[in-house]
Amino acid sequence: MKTLQHNTHVYLYFVIALLFLSCEKETPEIIEEQELITTVELQFQTTDEPNQVIRWQVNQSTPEAVTLKLNTDYEVSIAFYDESDPGEVEDITEEVREEADEHQVFYEFSSVDISFTSGDNDTLDSNDNPIFLHTVWNANTTGTGIFKAYLIHEPTSRNGDVRSDFGGETDVAIEIPITVIE
Repeated sequence: MKTLQHNTHVYLYFVIALLFLSCEKETPEIIEEQELITTVELQFQTTDEPNQVIRWQVNQSTPEAVTLKLNTDYEVSIAFYDESDPGEVEDITEEVREEADEHQVFYEFSSVDISFTSGDNDTLDSNDNPIFLHTVWNANTTGTGIFKAYLIHEPTSRNGDVRSDFGGETDVAIEIPITVIE
């Protein structure tokens, strides 16, 4: 009986030692929280008319509309802010620039025909793909519609015609009314 108890204790110590030795310390995965974006600002510039600044805010019921002229190039810049604490407004745009490989801005147009390209001073990722913080827009027909702007986190693709083509997560999505005149 003593031998059985002795063997049981030896076996138990052996199992505990194996469990202790087999447990490796794992480096905890650092999870970065998504930034809070409460405000998106778009600036439209052209040589023929005054600049337009459109501010979208998270709790805004009716955003301002954009008016563009037909066949006119507009330099458009987009900026992202956390204005949840008015005493400490945080410009998220700088982080988007610094983490260009992890971000993509995408514009989608409904009921208006507008083309856009990367602007001269746009930020590029490590593969020289533009992230579209600075773009050039040109309206091809008159009319009214909506444009959507998305800030995409960790896109799986850099090309597409609709939001779902890019994969990743949407950090912020906005809808702005747009009118194109002659």
